[in-house]
Amino acid sequence: MILINHQYGKKFLLPVFLIYSVLAACKKNDDVPKVPDVTAKEPLWADSVFLYASQVYLWNEQLPAIKDFNPRRYVSSEGQLHYKKELFDISQMAINSQTGNPYEFNRLIPSIPKYSAIFGASDNGPEMVTAEVSDRFGVSIVVVQEQALYVKYVVKGSDAERAGIRRGMRIVSINGRPVEITAAYIATIMKIFNEGTQLDLLCRDHNVDRRYSLAYKRNNYFEPILKDTVLSLPDGRKAGYLAYLRFTDVRHVYKDLDRVTGGFAASDVSDVIIDLRYNGGGNLTELDRLANLLAPFAADGKVMRREQYNDLVKSGKATLLSKQPIFGADGLPIYYNGRVITYGDVDYTEEKNTVYFNKTAGIGTLKDLYVIVSEHTASAAELLVSCLQPYLKIKIIGVSAAAGNLTAVRTYGKPVGFFPLVIGNMSVYYSLFRNVNANGKGDYYDGLQADISVYDDPQFDFGSRGEAGLEAALALISGQRAQHPATELIRGAAASWRDLNVQEHPPGMQKSTIMLKDGTSIRVDR
Repeated sequence: MILINHQYGKKFLLPVFLIYSVLAACKKNDDVPKVPDVTAKEPLWADSVFLYASQVYLWNEQLPAIKDFNPRRYVSSEGQLHYKKELFDISQMAINSQTGNPYEFNRLIPSIPKYSAIFGASDNGPEMVTAEVSDRFGVSIVVVQEQALYVKYVVKGSDAERAGIRRGMRIVSINGRPVEITAAYIATIMKIFNEGTQLDLLCRDHNVDRRYSLAYKRNNYFEPILKDTVLSLPDGRKAGYLAYLRFTDVRHVYKDLDRVTGGFAASDVSDVIIDLRYNGGGNLTELDRLANLLAPFAADGKVMRREQYNDLVKSGKATLLSKQPIFGADGLPIYYNGRVITYGDVDYTEEKNTVYFNKTAGIGTLKDLYVIVSEHTASAAELLVSCLQPYLKIKIIGVSAAAGNLTAVRTYGKPVGFFPLVIGNMSVYYSLFRNVNANGKGDYYDGLQADISVYDDPQFDFGSRGEAGLEAALALISGQRAQHPATELIRGAAASWRDLNVQEHPPGMQKSTIMLKDGTSIRVDR
């Protein structure tokens, strides 16, 4: 079987594991249903989807016995396994006692799990977990008021950025076709953005039209910083601003975070604004690096975050993990002491999965941090806020695409992470662990609520005066709290907008290193 590595797009061969022979490892023998002597693999895969969950799922203690769940009911009379329905039903069983809703209730797309995901051979593939419209040409666009297309953002390092395209430009035509806000037109341009090799844009900037021609290049690497600048405040102080799109692949030895935060320190900024409005998460090692660069000197050596697994996994009794080899970013199995290591070799105790601050660079005197978020801010981006809350005073500014919405903005709410497990021809991403900060806090399953919410106007570039999120942050820094209540959106324009496509699953927290039970640290991103 060939799978596509969802983060790097590389192919690798992976053996198929049928675990009927280890059914008894998960429940008592009398819990295991008697099954007919069949050669069809789908019933065994159905069992496996549930049996893995009963061992490794973060809230496995709330799952029933396999005989009560009856996973084979998801196999049709024609032999087709409805694996998405099975995982969805599993994901809705664990109830959050604080809210009365399932932990994985998805308020944005109620028909799918909020965190867990499963991909079969006929799906587009696990790469859809992280794929965005911007990934092909470096440009993301939105529909404003169902009347016009605007550039939502341009990824730094892309040809689009080098050509001069920027957020706030209105798109007049795409590949020679004048913009029409119709279903047929949107379908056509989505195909161009997702599959095309050439993108020609006519963009209007301050009533001047300019043409841009972009070609798709395989293996493009885009830098995650959208904008950074130092702003002067009326009282003579300075504020640093950083818009950060995602926590990227650390193999690229990305240096700009050190440059930007070092520049903030050299400029003697008193406050920092981190713009995470479109940041859906990503690599935990890169998260740790940014947290270290922002943390005060007093945090050095103290707890940043703790990863917590369920009791069965922590105790090393989740025996099915030994059936899952660990693959590196190159798609090849990782060897140690002459054999392939598996997820059963990993130490999942909280002690070995605690990360401490190591303050060696960045800003060390920061006391106040202002974070701009949206409902799509998720995973590692939320965790950055949580990790720093015990050490900094943090104000959260929420931005919304819906002008006139009087509800306070909340982030996506994803304190959990996962790594891929393979069952038959499926890749399964169960919710496997959660992160808590030094105070043991991390239950933001309904998201982090903004202190003040404003309209996210795509006609304003990042870090530019007049952009509502930035202006709200500057008002808070200056002690001029916005005159609107926290639940009211300040409108930069009487309009609303929507993305052309919505990610079903924001990126999960991706681990770069694992600790084996013998104390050996192994990098999996090499």
